Amino acid sequence: MVVATSFILLSVGSAAFLSESTLNYLNYYPALGKIQYQVDGVSVVQGSNQSRIDSHVIVANPTDYRGFRLGYVVVVMFFKVRDSNVTLFGGGAPPRQEELLGGQLGAHSMVSSDVIFELNPQDATSFASFIKSYDGRVIASVTLTVEVITFLVTVYGRESYTVTRDLPLSPS
Repeated sequence: MVVATSFILLSVGSAAFLSESTLNYLNYYPALGKIQYQVDGVSVVQGSNQSRIDSHVIVANPTDYRGFRLGYVVVVMFFKVRDSNVTLFGGGAPPRQEELLGGQLGAHSMVSSDVIFELNPQDATSFASFIKSYDGRVIASVTLTVEVITFLVTVYGRESYTVTRDLPLSPS
């Protein structure tokens, strides 16, 4: 009798697990296209003599799918003057910062992080001069790339999502 009851409980538990896993898997492909990612602000870090720039990054999963993991976020930015062709760091290799977010991006969840750029002394001087010359008209052109890791990482690799936005530079 105990063996029969144990077998029934094991069968019911296995069926429940398989049903839940199947329902989650059915949400996988639609969820890939609904991941939301953005940089919602760029500002100069207080007291840094304009050598540190903060970009606030948000990654969200508005779906029922559970199983996404986050890899790296990469933020690349240069600065320009509103209604002008004047840029700073626009040519060559603009400042780039990579940060490992890691962790799960569960169903109906959001992860945010501040990605901080540390400018070298020469770039910090150029940036401070640029800000002073074009006070109130400086815009950060930011390109964000987000890596999302799925259970198919061994087959397809990591999914990358990229967006570019122009944001006003918040004062220090």
